[in-house]
Amino acid sequence: MQRRLEKELKKYPVRVPVQAEVTGGGAIANGGGNGAGGGPVTGSTVELVAGWLLDWGYAYSKDKPGLIPSVAEMMTELGVEEFVPLVEPHVATAMDALEGAGLIKDPVMSFGSRGMGLSIWLTEAGRREAATRVERRRDNLARRTGCRDAVLRWVYERNANGESTEITEIATSPYGWFNGELYSAADLAGAVQFLRERRLLGGTDEIPTIEPAGTECVEQYGGVVEFLNRGDGAGVNVTIMGNNSGQLAVANRDVAQNQTNMNQVEALAIFAKALREFGQLLPAEQRPEYEEVATALEREAAKAEPNKGWVKSLLDRAGGLLEGAPANLHNLAQVTKVVFDIYNQAAG
Repeated sequence: MQRRLEKELKKYPVRVPVQAEVTGGGAIANGGGNGAGGGPVTGSTVELVAGWLLDWGYAYSKDKPGLIPSVAEMMTELGVEEFVPLVEPHVATAMDALEGAGLIKDPVMSFGSRGMGLSIWLTEAGRREAATRVERRRDNLARRTGCRDAVLRWVYERNANGESTEITEIATSPYGWFNGELYSAADLAGAVQFLRERRLLGGTDEIPTIEPAGTECVEQYGGVVEFLNRGDGAGVNVTIMGNNSGQLAVANRDVAQNQTNMNQVEALAIFAKALREFGQLLPAEQRPEYEEVATALEREAAKAEPNKGWVKSLLDRAGGLLEGAPANLHNLAQVTKVVFDIYNQAAG
């Protein structure tokens, strides 16, 4: 897969399509709108173009200090003319965004120039940001995590639009770039593998598809890291349904506890549901055992008098499953065990 990606990526950036939207200058300073440096993954072509203008303006100013070129002159001098088909439709909007962010000075220097005739003159803040972008590209951790976020969002968007999700095509979108630099084949292959192993993506390495957990990650969380760590946040609120006189500590963080009286049968049903939902986060081959135990517990919970011996055996089995949960889901497994612990205390 990686060799195929390397071959395909050599064809870009000329085929990158254009988009008309702009989300403002904020994300430009946070990595070009692709999640790097803390910015959100926006997929905005305007932000991508604005980032390039910063990079090129910085390089030109180092080669020819004191000169203030037009965008067209700068691109010709730097030998990046293959980017013109993408830059030209968005240059005016991108320059406005950069000026609004305080990264360039008034781009209209003479004769009301517009478009590629606009002059580019970086402010001190713009020079600092351009230099920071160079440093970000060397940050392996930021690049890899940014690539995972970008790949997931790209597959989500393509799926929503009914478009192909062949991973080589990501280079034709702003999601394929990290601080103005195209993600490498190794970056993309590693991101797809990571996301598929965690069931955020399905399909194949070459043509990934979005999974329910991936949709949840995109729509409800800030990124992949936040989604995977969602059970590990400080200030977790856990509502305890059952009789409990002790104290709980979930993942060694502060826990706000609300307790109400509820009989053991209801607590058993709640635990069965939680166990089933937790199982859905695991690889497909591990889900049946969780489903089996959850179903058996629900059957007992539906009885007027559950078989205590059988219930204990099922709970022991469930506890073992949760203890053996994958490391990235360990904290969520501990939260799932809360009702299990309450039931055991109440059963005494």
